[in-house]
Amino acid sequence: MNQNMMKSEKSKWFYSKFREDTKAIVILAHGLNLLPSKMDELALYLASKKCDVLRISLGSDPEKWTTKFSDYYDEALEQSEILERPLYFLGYSLGALLGVDFIVNHPQHKITKCALIAPATHTKLMTKLLSVGGILFPKLSIPSFNLEKYRQQPRTILLSYKIINHLQKKLKKLFNEKSISIPTLLVTSKDDELINSSRLTKLAALYPNWATLELTNKRSQLPIKYHHLMIDSESLGRDEWEKLLKILTIHFAL
Repeated sequence: MNQNMMKSEKSKWFYSKFREDTKAIVILAHGLNLLPSKMDELALYLASKKCDVLRISLGSDPEKWTTKFSDYYDEALEQSEILERPLYFLGYSLGALLGVDFIVNHPQHKITKCALIAPATHTKLMTKLLSVGGILFPKLSIPSFNLEKYRQQPRTILLSYKIINHLQKKLKKLFNEKSISIPTLLVTSKDDELINSSRLTKLAALYPNWATLELTNKRSQLPIKYHHLMIDSESLGRDEWEKLLKILTIHFAL
């Protein structure tokens, strides 16, 4: 792969301007092969609602994802403890999967609320097939389906799908034993190309502390309607974007 075609971005803090009245600390996690900065519109909104937001960058090495997430959690937790404010989590797709994996595998975590946008905890058949390719040909890559201005690199290595499938299998067993006990908002689209939204909605209905929100990006002005993409005003369309922000504000009590 031509390294000049890759876009590398670091994690970034977005601090509330209301320093004396910060309400919460938020870990904000992006999706697979997505530019982390495409989560910045969400980060800026949360900062405007008096949150300190750590918008993380998972990098392109899937074998380091869980370790990097844990390190970012520690960084955000330190800020939470210094300010004596609650710690929240908001993740999209892969980022949501990693957040759920961390929460269920670390019962002593300090995250008190979370929101999951199109979480990759339950995906459709295509990603499972790609995970088999990740076992046989881990270094092989396939073209990214995402729009060029949203993606971090033009191709995605199959090892990524192998790691995702491994995390999903671990979580399947844990979901059968216990739920995420903190208040959780699940955001889905029935037209999502990658996520099994109906299965996720049924799962959420089993837990009294989960709420659901269904969105559509049919009114997005992007040249291609990629329904899995629901992270900013451009990908969702203005009306659905405002709906998402309103529900997030209520959920996080901002």
